[in-house]
Amino acid sequence: MIRLIHAEFRKLRTTQVWFWLLVATVAVAGLLVVAQIAPSGGVRSAHDVPDMFTSSVTVDVVVFVLGVLGVTTEFRYQTITPTLLQTPSRWAVVTAKLLTYTVVGVAYAAAAVIVQLLVAVPWLAAKNIHVDYSNGRIVHALVGVFVVVALFGIVGLGIGALLKNQIVAVVVGVIFLLVLENVIVAIPGVKHAFPYTPGGAGAAILHTTGSRLVNGVSLLPTWGGVVVLLLWAFVPALVGASYTLNRDIT
Repeated sequence: MIRLIHAEFRKLRTTQVWFWLLVATVAVAGLLVVAQIAPSGGVRSAHDVPDMFTSSVTVDVVVFVLGVLGVTTEFRYQTITPTLLQTPSRWAVVTAKLLTYTVVGVAYAAAAVIVQLLVAVPWLAAKNIHVDYSNGRIVHALVGVFVVVALFGIVGLGIGALLKNQIVAVVVGVIFLLVLENVIVAIPGVKHAFPYTPGGAGAAILHTTGSRLVNGVSLLPTWGGVVVLLLWAFVPALVGASYTLNRDIT
């Protein structure tokens, strides 16, 4: 397994995708913080700081795409063929990818949080707003962003393993995360499924205070959001692996 994980890191390192998506992660995280602080009606007090940090979680879409590409690129360019000739167990290959992209997701999440702090803390200090790290809401927001961004890398990998087609997986995944989830939460009846979507689970993890209702729908508790995101990560990956277990890949 260690050999397979090393191979996955080598595959990722020898492409430029990881670098440009890391740049996108850093840029989006920084710009979203700026968008919260810069306007005159933006962050005005320490009470607004946790919401400012959680607003930057949109960077999870970039990490999702990285996870999708981690498996679908192999099918697109048929590098999956020598991979499985070397390691016939598709379960082992998928497990190695999951472990690898867990580490990668953590690294990208750390980069996003660090950029948030580097941009926000001095800017807020100049506005006489102190970031109190003993404040439970601020800690919850920062840890929540870290967890959600890290998990979305695995979610992307799972969706990629299930769909296999790179363009379909990326387009469908991004449209679902950015558009369809907002449609779901707006439709009566259907909106009660929102807490069990990746976005709804992320919102549950990031919620720091006040009502847990979103358009009349109650979010899951924080731990429930983590469980739902883990299911979105591992269930599609396992289904994708089992579906292709006895099928030709070329």
